[in-house]
Amino acid sequence: MLKGVSSAWLHGLAATFIGLLFLSVSFGSPAAYKVSEVAAVVLEYPERPARWTRRLVLEGVSWTGGMRKLQERVRDLERENARLMAALGVRPEASVPPIQGVVQANIDARPPAFWWSEVRIDRGSSDGVREGMPALWKGFLAGRVSRVFPGHSWIDLLTSTGLMVPVVVDETRDLGVLTGDGRGGIQLLYIPEDRDLRPGMRLSTALVSDILPAGLPVGEVSDDPPIIEDGFKVYPVLPGADFSVMDSLLVMTGEGRP
Repeated sequence: MLKGVSSAWLHGLAATFIGLLFLSVSFGSPAAYKVSEVAAVVLEYPERPARWTRRLVLEGVSWTGGMRKLQERVRDLERENARLMAALGVRPEASVPPIQGVVQANIDARPPAFWWSEVRIDRGSSDGVREGMPALWKGFLAGRVSRVFPGHSWIDLLTSTGLMVPVVVDETRDLGVLTGDGRGGIQLLYIPEDRDLRPGMRLSTALVSDILPAGLPVGEVSDDPPIIEDGFKVYPVLPGADFSVMDSLLVMTGEGRP
């Protein structure tokens, strides 16, 4: 009998001790914070690979989405570029016609007394250069071959008073003649007095010459006001070629003519 009572007391004391122990480590007590800190440190190591995997997955999804947006943007830009090219193709006279044969030439002489009249290039008849061929600078007409020798040729510049080139105003289709003033300037002649051209209108070679192909860009109408001579307006022209700095020219051979 006594033995059974002692056992009951021992079990009761043990249960009370365990309850007090759990109470001491309950939430809010200092012991609970300590246990939580120890558990966090212990659990950090098995959780670390999972966190890394989750971060890699999220970054991969974000990168894939960003690449998809960039690819869509590139496709949009390509479509816009195609539309612009198609729009430019509506006006073929504003672009340089296809060139199948050209000769790259360096300017090796420029007489000071004829600075704005002519230059000499280091290509001649042995290179396929012929009299009358157009010479371009960065896609713009700069002059025309005037004299040809086996190893070199001479180019009459647009700024020369001796060269006259039929041109057309791209926007209005007015025909005129381009010539130089011998001092580095270019003028558009024979525009009727009742016609008004705006600054920036583009000029290109006209289809009335059997020497120069049509559609070669020349320049644009200058901001300077025109003058009137004999019932016609004379417009200053801003050339596309820079005659002060050019050191090479591209000569179009016969294969490049339409």
